[in-house]
Amino acid sequence: MTHMDSENVFILGHRGIKGPLENTLPAFRRALRYADGIEFDVRLTGDGKLIAHHDPGFRSSGSFHLLREMSLRQIRRLHPKGMAIPTVERVFREFRGAIFNADLKETDAMEPALRITERFNATENTVFSSENPATVKALLRECPNCRVGFSIVGYGSVRWIPRLKGLYSVHVPIDAVSYVGYRNLLVLLRTLRKRGLKIYLWNYEMNEREWMPRLRRFADALILDDPSWVGKGFYG
Repeated sequence: MTHMDSENVFILGHRGIKGPLENTLPAFRRALRYADGIEFDVRLTGDGKLIAHHDPGFRSSGSFHLLREMSLRQIRRLHPKGMAIPTVERVFREFRGAIFNADLKETDAMEPALRITERFNATENTVFSSENPATVKALLRECPNCRVGFSIVGYGSVRWIPRLKGLYSVHVPIDAVSYVGYRNLLVLLRTLRKRGLKIYLWNYEMNEREWMPRLRRFADALILDDPSWVGKGFYG
């Protein structure tokens, strides 16, 4: 049994530490001083490299550059974060033994991501998630033994949950409090629990220090923008 299968709530750093250095090695290192693992975003470059990056592109020198149209070398030369942007391979090499939530932003990032986790024997420590039902379906089909999560990003997401057979986890934003209300959110969380699904709570723009403690009894993992206020084992 891995830490992910225990009854304890574990902590993941959202993009490492969400903010100016998010999805970089320094952010991941800092997060792991306090958290059990890290959540990071996965995208493909134009030359087929997997990198940790949330948006499809970036702005530099007054222009917007798409990652899919650039090589990794070009991205590192022009991107404001430069060499701090890691490949996904580097993430798994640097932080062996951590818990990972790899958020796939593109369906064609799936195959190379699966190969990398297999190469580093990290499949047992990794949840592959996406907000895109097509990506989740592809993951469930291609790797039925993988832990696959579906991220809720609005009302429309919820209707997909019953259709995604074999899900391991549902990643629920605490921001849902603001548009469905606290009681309705509790109903959703209880329903997911009854279906045997793991619940990963994450934050978009709410006060996580206020809401995570109120909702943690329903959670298996908390994805925190800044895990330093909780620390490893706090909920264990």
